[in-house]
Amino acid sequence: LFRSLKRSSLPTRPTHIAVLPTSLALAMAEEEEGNWDNTCEEWLISEGYCYAAGLAQLEDGAFYAAAPVKDEAGWGSIHKEDHEEAILQDDMSEKKMTVNEATCLKSVADTGKAPPEGLWLGGVKYTVTQYDAKFESGDHTFVKIFANRPKKGVSILVTNTQIICGFYDEEKGQTAGNCTKATIAFAEYLAGIGY
Repeated sequence: LFRSLKRSSLPTRPTHIAVLPTSLALAMAEEEEGNWDNTCEEWLISEGYCYAAGLAQLEDGAFYAAAPVKDEAGWGSIHKEDHEEAILQDDMSEKKMTVNEATCLKSVADTGKAPPEGLWLGGVKYTVTQYDAKFESGDHTFVKIFANRPKKGVSILVTNTQIICGFYDEEKGQTAGNCTKATIAFAEYLAGIGY
């Protein structure tokens, strides 16, 4: 289930794969896919600053890499298939809405605001509390977004082509500051290699 989602959204970057035989190019792409999961784990999970992390293409907001890698635990924390939720309306009534989490993430990355159904990641609703469309770090400029809920949150950095999400949980001894610091470092790395 999750593997099919991940294969459909491999990152694009300049490569020389086009000159390779198709079977070799496919094998390399599949190997690279797993490496993105490991890269997320290395940059965002290994130091303990985030309990989960994900990488999505800016083009569609769909995650293609998740961490922690073991037993695909990251996928359970960051992604849920389309689901129906009762969404509070301005008049205090509730309306049933179908939530597509990739669409929610894409909307927040593009506008800094949650769509009408809210920002949902991993089946959990977050409130967008910070948005900086021109956040500068090192030699790069990113879109920086922060969303939270009681004792938890997600730091979102948007590069030219990717959306990076680092999730923290205060009950696991993690803080928003350290989560954001790790997410910024990963964004700088990705921007530095052309993403």
